[in-house]
Amino acid sequence: MKVKHPATILAFVLFALTISIVMYRIIWLKYPILPTVPGQVWQLSFEASIQPEEREIEAAIALPTEQAGRVIAEERITSDTLSFNLFQEGANRIGLWSGMSDKEAAIITYKSTLLLRPRRFPASQNPTLSTDMPEIGREETAFIERLGEKWKTLDPQQRLKEVSSVAGGRQEAGGVSREDMEAWNKLKDKHGESGAMLILLKAAGLPARSVSGLLLVRGIQTSPTIWVEAWDGQQWRDLDPRTGQIYGDKSALLALTTAGTPIVHVTKGHILDTRWSLERQIMSKWRLHFERIKRSQHILDRWSFFSIPEEFQNLLRVLFLVPLSALMICLLRNVIGFPTFGIFMPVLLALAFRSTGLMYGIGIFASLVLIGYTARRGLDRFRLLLVPRLSVLLTLVIVCFGLFTLIGGKLSLRALMGVGLLPIVILTMSIERFFILIEESGIGEALKTALGTVAVAVITFFVIQWEPIQLTFFVYPELLFAVAGVQVLLGRYTGYRLSEVIRFRVLTG
Repeated sequence: MKVKHPATILAFVLFALTISIVMYRIIWLKYPILPTVPGQVWQLSFEASIQPEEREIEAAIALPTEQAGRVIAEERITSDTLSFNLFQEGANRIGLWSGMSDKEAAIITYKSTLLLRPRRFPASQNPTLSTDMPEIGREETAFIERLGEKWKTLDPQQRLKEVSSVAGGRQEAGGVSREDMEAWNKLKDKHGESGAMLILLKAAGLPARSVSGLLLVRGIQTSPTIWVEAWDGQQWRDLDPRTGQIYGDKSALLALTTAGTPIVHVTKGHILDTRWSLERQIMSKWRLHFERIKRSQHILDRWSFFSIPEEFQNLLRVLFLVPLSALMICLLRNVIGFPTFGIFMPVLLALAFRSTGLMYGIGIFASLVLIGYTARRGLDRFRLLLVPRLSVLLTLVIVCFGLFTLIGGKLSLRALMGVGLLPIVILTMSIERFFILIEESGIGEALKTALGTVAVAVITFFVIQWEPIQLTFFVYPELLFAVAGVQVLLGRYTGYRLSEVIRFRVLTG
């Protein structure tokens, strides 16, 4: 049985294949729908100066932990002459520097690039941690039982608001007397602000834990920030123990340790100085996706083009747009009616324009065609055979390339020195075709074809230079199947070209 419209069926299969793979990446592998959106990252730098104790040093430093909503894009660790080990201590990620040092003060540094995606923080789970609360006496126990009795009828969110009011010294909190506020102040004096807040949250029946970390603000911080996380029945909320305020933006805090674990702990040696530096940066679009995918164990990610060295990625991201450029040439030639010197010449010219620049590239192309045409007219009187004649033109093109490069070197014009990337052989054939067109159809037709070639090359150049398209095709290479599907459908197009409709519009009137 003969299949009707096989080209249409093939195109439909290619489209379906593209859609299925792209949707699988987006829905199940959590690829970005718009991979071209740039990302802001935090550049974190830590430096510590440690004096050895009898030439020996052992220092444990809390380091950022990667989790949903936070990606560690890069890490650089220097340890001087010390050895470095990384280990996990509960939810804390600890770097341990240890060894012998002959210096008066050993310098250890840590740098990382953090990408935060606030909308991707995981949904909070019901806590299993017990409350991290200091030991309290009989009088303090009576105080928290008294507050707990007053708050027991409130829902968890309301209880958290009451705790925030008391911790902030706002006596207008419901049912809190002056006596209670005095007891609260004594509690702070004895256990510190964070310890007192943990006790207060215990009174409210809310699981809580202390957290040490950094505020995500530009500048240098010489000491960590301590806050308290409390469970409000639905999620963990961050509270400032000094003011009682609830942090509205979870991504404004960088947690390093929990449950009272110190961020910097030196067992052998003495800390002379510590400081954390934070700066906001715009990260390369390519680096963001590279760091996202390289950590995945899924087969599509492990076989992603992000797994190859970065210098080859830059080549492939342009190469992947060549089929799209070929599709554009099909549209411009078969649907609109642009005349060109073949199919490949505009694409190769567009690729060469990336090195020479658009204006220099067009100028070089026009100069070579003009010089080549003049030489071709001179060779015509010698009645050479086709292959030797093309060989002479090829030699002439190479000589011109050398002259352009030499002029570029003398004038410090790198664009002229990149002329060697122009397609030599096809350029030679274009000179021959330009001469034949003038002989057969006149100078007007030849110039129109040359201008059409340049116009198509310029349009193609802007397409392959557009970084959002480069990134989209590199992240979703299966889009090439869709491009092939459109090319198949165009191959069946037998209608009028737009230029023909305009040319013969008088006949339709």
